[in-house]
Amino acid sequence: MALSNMKLKIFILAALLVGIVFPATVLFALNSHSDKRALPMGCASCHKGHGMARTPMLPEARATFCFRCHGSEADVQQAKRKNFLGPEAGKADLRREFSKPFIHPLDEAGMHRPDEILPELDPSLPRHSACGDCHNHHFASKEKKLAGISGVDVNRIRVQQVQNEYEICFKCHGKSANLPGDQTDKSEEFTLSNPSYHPVLGPGKNQNMPSLISSLTPMSTIKCIDCHNNNDALGPRGPHGSVYRHLISRNYSESDGPEGAFQYALCYGCHRRTSILGNESFPLHRLHIVEKGASCKTCHDSHGSSINTHLIEFDTFIVRPNKSGRLQFIDVGPRAGQCFLSCHGRDHNPETYPGAFPMPTRKTDPRKRLRW
Repeated sequence: MALSNMKLKIFILAALLVGIVFPATVLFALNSHSDKRALPMGCASCHKGHGMARTPMLPEARATFCFRCHGSEADVQQAKRKNFLGPEAGKADLRREFSKPFIHPLDEAGMHRPDEILPELDPSLPRHSACGDCHNHHFASKEKKLAGISGVDVNRIRVQQVQNEYEICFKCHGKSANLPGDQTDKSEEFTLSNPSYHPVLGPGKNQNMPSLISSLTPMSTIKCIDCHNNNDALGPRGPHGSVYRHLISRNYSESDGPEGAFQYALCYGCHRRTSILGNESFPLHRLHIVEKGASCKTCHDSHGSSINTHLIEFDTFIVRPNKSGRLQFIDVGPRAGQCFLSCHGRDHNPETYPGAFPMPTRKTDPRKRLRW
């Protein structure tokens, strides 16, 4: 082991010297896959002669190859018996993650190319995802899983090495010409010029956020992975697979129905349930969510709004224009606004909720003024 460590140090030192001219060599030297304690056979642990057709000299299709070392316990033990994998390596069972109901669909048709340009420019090309879209197996390490991966920055400019997690997401979920009809450009929804957005690219605009949990402030930023993640907190992190739709880590009921801690567990992970139901941020939250059974999605877009403050973006499958043909929210100040819409058989033309006032009581209940 001491000799192996010495060889590794010599290799890294040589790579650092060469890296003055070839920086990529340094990245590879620090990569987990270059460590022979993890892969005793070195390059031969992955590559084999000419290999399988349409692969970079791999013994099997790329969509399943990574599971040989990053798969089930049976996969890992077989790799160790064949000396492809070191005795201390292999813990994350990603095969299990990709067997869940909702996954990033792995590319089984060989559509991924190392030199591909994303976001996609050709609307006729099929969408795909592959391990190589998010992880560079030659450069990634346990500490830097995104090393060597290209992305798209906040200005929609392609960068060779991502600095922020969202830059990877924008490659496929940004301004891609082949976006499905039911998906939108997420880079537009998060842009800092919008009236409101969840603070991924930068801190949000609303400084009055009484519902935030104690670890967050109005100046906090979050990552895509804070919502789109493994539903199993003890499993490998990342949007590989989830039991919940949209690859989210907690349940989020998109349809109207009874309110509960489980129904909106995703929202309540950052926004205190007691605060939301106590009307601390919006004086009629409880009326809408509990008494009328409206989903958070009925009024809010969880990414951002290019039109309204407070992430307000009405779900047009439920919320319709009012009798005057208007579908609009007007912000008139803290805890105050006007809604022009028709919802649950109720015409708002408009319905106005006032600003800061005491919590509703039997004697002075502001809901009576809204004619519910």
